[in-house]
Amino acid sequence: MPSKKDKEHAPKKPAKTDRQKKAEAEMMRTLITEYNGVLTSEELKGMKEVFDTYDTQSTGIIKVSLLGKIFRGLGCNPLESDIQRIMKEIDPHNKDQLKFPEYVTAFLSVPSSVTDREILPAFQVFDTDKCGLLDADEMLKYLVNIGEPLSEVEAKAFKDNLKINDQGLFNYNEFFLKFTQPPKTKTKKKGKKKKKKSK
Repeated sequence: MPSKKDKEHAPKKPAKTDRQKKAEAEMMRTLITEYNGVLTSEELKGMKEVFDTYDTQSTGIIKVSLLGKIFRGLGCNPLESDIQRIMKEIDPHNKDQLKFPEYVTAFLSVPSSVTDREILPAFQVFDTDKCGLLDADEMLKYLVNIGEPLSEVEAKAFKDNLKINDQGLFNYNEFFLKFTQPPKTKTKKKGKKKKKKSK
């Protein structure tokens, strides 16, 4: 929650027109369909909220130069070279203007390996026996109570994605790989028609 002081200093944003709201709703529907299986509608809505925070004039455009700051604010820790590369890809003419669909593309372009270096060691800290397994309930307690705590919904999503064994343990290396490997692209199988059996 922004502090009272922040609210006082924050300039008032112009209200969005009905036309803008309608266009945004249509854009979100398109993006939810386009990124189905990659991002959930809730994730896209959350990303839009962050985007709107930086869209101080309610124009539907933010500065490309803010990307590094935004990504770090979201908990990513991209290398400056990756930020520069992404900025050149989405803004080749240096206009310093970014619309939400391009922002989503930019976010998905951040290499997962950037955060990989931090995720795995974070799990390993709790693995005192160095066996690759952690207690799911204990891990959830830590995640809900330390640092930037998870909400109940996030905690449930975390647990739902764990492969928990009979002892209540999960393999954090498997969990880690599940979220850091690039998504498999669906390819249509060509030329594999069922052959009629010859009698």
